[in-house]
Amino acid sequence: MTQPEPMSIFDADQLAACVQCGFCLSSCPTYETTYLEEHGPRGRILAMRLVEEGELAIDDPDVVDSMETCVQCRACEVVCPSLVEFGSLMETARAAINEQQPPAGAEGRAQEVLFLGLKHRWLLRAGTILLALAQTLRLDRVLPERLRPARRVRLGDTLKGYRLPPPGAPIRGDAFLFRGCVMDGMFRDVHRATAQVLAAVGYRPRFEPAPPCCGALSAHAGRESEAHAMAEATIAAYAGTTGPILVNSAGCGGSMKEYGTLLGTEEARAFSARVKNLAELVTPEEVAARGSDVPLTLAYQAPCHLKNVQGLAEQSRALVAAIPGLTLIEPDDEQQCCGSGGIYSYLQPAFGDAMLARKDASFQRTGADGVVSANPGCAMQIARKGWETHHPAQLLARSLTP
Repeated sequence: MTQPEPMSIFDADQLAACVQCGFCLSSCPTYETTYLEEHGPRGRILAMRLVEEGELAIDDPDVVDSMETCVQCRACEVVCPSLVEFGSLMETARAAINEQQPPAGAEGRAQEVLFLGLKHRWLLRAGTILLALAQTLRLDRVLPERLRPARRVRLGDTLKGYRLPPPGAPIRGDAFLFRGCVMDGMFRDVHRATAQVLAAVGYRPRFEPAPPCCGALSAHAGRESEAHAMAEATIAAYAGTTGPILVNSAGCGGSMKEYGTLLGTEEARAFSARVKNLAELVTPEEVAARGSDVPLTLAYQAPCHLKNVQGLAEQSRALVAAIPGLTLIEPDDEQQCCGSGGIYSYLQPAFGDAMLARKDASFQRTGADGVVSANPGCAMQIARKGWETHHPAQLLARSLTP
């Protein structure tokens, strides 16, 4: 058997930084599912080292399984004493695998259609309208349960445009609401609520410019050049504007805040500094002082990229907890991943279902009536278990603009 050639594709310093201590294992949702080393960060980094040394090929079936089963929640980074940038290593691995072994067959064709839609807003919009029609006529029931979105998309909502709410006073300046792809297609109600919140605290919300996609899903899927192109197009779209760029999708926000690292340019770093979450523009004090009662009891779910990438889980929780009349309960699962991971739950259903089952059990133990989540993938994944999900912007809008 021919020995694989060494591949210098990984950051050698990052690989060397891992001391194989194992602190990451209990934070890893895939390791917690199988308890196999190859499904934990330590085993995955070991596999990367073996690829670098030529002991294994990047497209070896065991290597591919190890890398493709990672949900990229990046919880391991938070607990790593050596500060290994595991997310960057994983994106490098996915890109190398995708180059050597691109998705084929029906799965490959489905991914090509999906990523084509992310690049062209009109295609995604047409698909969302068709989904809304199918759900209205109950034609979506012909789809396999796994491919049937749990979130109901109202046809009127997809056809309705965006109208700017009247600004509050004093005006703090423009805030540009990043519409994105999935959020713009299926969560327009969240965008409208976000604009209401911004206006209520004195910002002038703007829905334009509207680049079609931030590139996060492409980066996670190993489509490196595509992710770079989308990042550059997003930055270019906001050229000539000033003020914060408000991103209400945790995954998109995490990706856009790392454009500086992804592209390595001063322009990208300056752009990333403008990317903000609602918790960075609205204070709990404002909400507590001005908000009206929202009598709900909800469990708080911190999306992985809000917690582990943006580091804003506690700030977001405090903002929602400040809403008068709202009871917010913290689940006891240490906020592990729900198994969504973009399209991960479709590509790795066994792992996705196992993570969702653990997440559902932790919600059940809270006794809450619903769930707060600030990420579209998480909201759709959690809804599969029958939970009513609320975006923080919707709760804030209900309180600040009753």
